[in-house]
Amino acid sequence: MIRKSVPAPPQRAGDGVVPPAQLPNLPAQPRQRRRGWLLLGVLVVAGGGVLGYHTVNGLTDRVPVLVVTRDVPLGQELTAHDVTTTLVGVDDLVATVPARELRRVIGMRAAVDLVGGMLVQPKLLTDRLTPLGGQQLVPVAVKPSRLPARGLRPGDSVLVVAAPDGQAVPTTKAAATPRIEAVVDQVKGPDTDGLMVVDLIVNGTEGADLAARAAEGPVAMVLNPRRT
Repeated sequence: MIRKSVPAPPQRAGDGVVPPAQLPNLPAQPRQRRRGWLLLGVLVVAGGGVLGYHTVNGLTDRVPVLVVTRDVPLGQELTAHDVTTTLVGVDDLVATVPARELRRVIGMRAAVDLVGGMLVQPKLLTDRLTPLGGQQLVPVAVKPSRLPARGLRPGDSVLVVAAPDGQAVPTTKAAATPRIEAVVDQVKGPDTDGLMVVDLIVNGTEGADLAARAAEGPVAMVLNPRRT
């Protein structure tokens, strides 16, 4: 004999039994959105790692060097207030002075006008104040056209020759006139008159002759082979 199942009668609140709660059916979150957030997180972590690597790598490439803290005119002796140390990324081709040489630099003189903020380079400093004994320093004002196009720099050896107007290059006859050998100490200009002022160091017996020759008429400067 087959028995038929009879459904249980509905339970009522009055019977003291609480019916089971009916949970709402929540829509499933799309997987595409979750993958997008995961990918974004990976990119953020990777980007932070790359940034940290370059930051640390950049710091390791920085070296301590000397820097000028304030303007120092030509010939003035450097004090502890004129230079300090700093960290910079310096290319191998740039000549700088290591920070460990700070004590040695104090007491040296500026070979050129130093400007605050510039890195100290060996050629900018000197332990000798020119002119030395037996030398004289003569300023000579010349037109830029009477100087080498490549320019002059301190330490260059030159010949000073008379060069009247309209005669940029001395002729054979003019070359027979006395020439004075000199060493360039400083070059400045052009001034308000368009002239370059070249400070020349000459033998102590030729200073007056060079000054008189420059006052009499235009001169030109011939650059001798540069010293290596």
